[in-house]
Amino acid sequence: MKKVLLVDDDEVVHELINTTLSKYSSVFELVHAYDIKSAAAVLEREDISLIVTDLVMPGGDGFQLLSQLQDKHDGIPCIVMTSYELPELEERLAGKVFQIFKKPVMSQELADAILRGFKTQQKKSDLGEFSVVGIVQLMETEGTTCRLDVHKSSDHRDINQCIEQNCKEYRGSLYLVQGTIHDAVCGKLVGEEAALKLLSMEGVQVSSCLLDSKNLTRRVHKSNQNLLINAMIQKDHQCGEEEDQEQPQQKLLDEGIRLCERLEFAQAQKPLMAFVKDNRQNAQGWLWLSRAVTEPKKIKAALAEAYRIEPEDSEILEDVEKARHLGISAVETKIVRCPFCYAPLEPPAAVCFCCKSSLLTESSALAKLDLAAVEQRLLRKAAARFEKVLAAEVNPKILFYAGAAYLNLNDFDKALTYFDLLMPIIQVDSRHQKVAEQVSQIVDYIASNQKIEERNPKPEQARKEKQIIDNQANKRTVLVVEDSPTTRKVIKMTLQSGGFRVIEAVDGVEALSKLNDDRPDMVLLDIMLPKIDGYKILSILKKNGETKDIPVVMLTSKNRILDKVKGHLSAASAYLTKPFKPAELISVVSSILDKTLPEEANAV
Repeated sequence: MKKVLLVDDDEVVHELINTTLSKYSSVFELVHAYDIKSAAAVLEREDISLIVTDLVMPGGDGFQLLSQLQDKHDGIPCIVMTSYELPELEERLAGKVFQIFKKPVMSQELADAILRGFKTQQKKSDLGEFSVVGIVQLMETEGTTCRLDVHKSSDHRDINQCIEQNCKEYRGSLYLVQGTIHDAVCGKLVGEEAALKLLSMEGVQVSSCLLDSKNLTRRVHKSNQNLLINAMIQKDHQCGEEEDQEQPQQKLLDEGIRLCERLEFAQAQKPLMAFVKDNRQNAQGWLWLSRAVTEPKKIKAALAEAYRIEPEDSEILEDVEKARHLGISAVETKIVRCPFCYAPLEPPAAVCFCCKSSLLTESSALAKLDLAAVEQRLLRKAAARFEKVLAAEVNPKILFYAGAAYLNLNDFDKALTYFDLLMPIIQVDSRHQKVAEQVSQIVDYIASNQKIEERNPKPEQARKEKQIIDNQANKRTVLVVEDSPTTRKVIKMTLQSGGFRVIEAVDGVEALSKLNDDRPDMVLLDIMLPKIDGYKILSILKKNGETKDIPVVMLTSKNRILDKVKGHLSAASAYLTKPFKPAELISVVSSILDKTLPEEANAV
């Protein structure tokens, strides 16, 4: 029987998927792992046919697992489930996964994807050592739909032996549909560039396996003949050099830049210093070294070299101007870097003099936020850089500063997205306690400022809301059932600002307990909850004589699954799509509760 490995740190997800896919128990068996380490152990001892994994997990992430799969278990299809929404995510996962699902996943969709994945999980057919061009021409003649995996093997080892030995010689894959190249992946290259790279290779090992082309995105639109001609031209220009071997010196520069983008400036110094030692006329090397070092003298010396080589480069001129702000007192002081624009700052610094952003280094920094003064261009450039890093890895430091960047840009919804992703990671590690406290204070700030910003501009609306509140003899009570601490806090502060009393529950079990202790006037109920989901809680409430008349507003994420759940919401009074504006929340809650007032008055 085939085995499917499910990797997710949430036990509720395991239980839910295990229950919903039980009808396929005669087709495949679910094997469970709750972190990357245990998943790797399962892969070593079990014959796994397919993997279903989350991307964000404490102590390691799905990107690490995908990297291990590519190295050691390249033939196993992988399905990714994630609530992690970032630009370039699908592009970064291209060629590494069979399918991507946005959480929550409908059970039948997941089952169908698993069954399709089994069709692609066939024993690879070793086609021997040929030129890639020859293999593609053969496949085109036969009209074959398959995936061609290309490996370099200098000692003519069997392709399966190469795979067993970590696939260090793996080069890339071509995706053929009826003999025509539809897509390709080669290292960081995708589409046409990757196809040309692979087609120019000779003396390589090529293997094929079946391909399910149903969900294949076509990124190569030229004919095979056109690609083959261009590949031959490209090969001639290579002049016999190793096809995809990067120059060691360029790798040093790339590594230094990558570390700077991850805000690991101390670690970036070593590769950058090694690079400029042998490439003294490379202005970019000196520029990035100036951003990595912390001594003012070294910063200015590196910038002087960069300016000498490229005196008209706008980026270099910009950094030279930033360095002029270092005063005499900073000569013997190690500076810190603005995480957004790399400006050198004298510690302690709460606000960057260049991009005018708050660094959020302390709780008092929130009071110094000046959203109108922020240099939008520099902050948006930083946000794009952070998103690029996060598309490749789950990095807590970068998640924090991505949220901070959008906070400075006055995009509170986007900021909360990143802080919401960050909280479950840092809450399990005592080393991040201070950061967790900072995030909590930031969420308080966002909630209170959204309240002011969203509700005050319209006096008529404010008067109407005040009238609703004044008409109540006592504050109406709302039970908020939401597992996300950031979202729950924003909802609580918004409702309290509208004059409502709020009680909270983090899951379905706690919600039912609170309902027994304190009968609320309304329930705000998230659909996706641990232990008991929102549908079951709604059903329990409506079947109970004491709670059936309590209005329930369902909360759901903004994604494609919304249309599928609307049919389940007939028993609910309304639903709100997250993220929602505070004014919208107040309006919906007030409107529904206001309708119950006449009935209560008659009862009295």
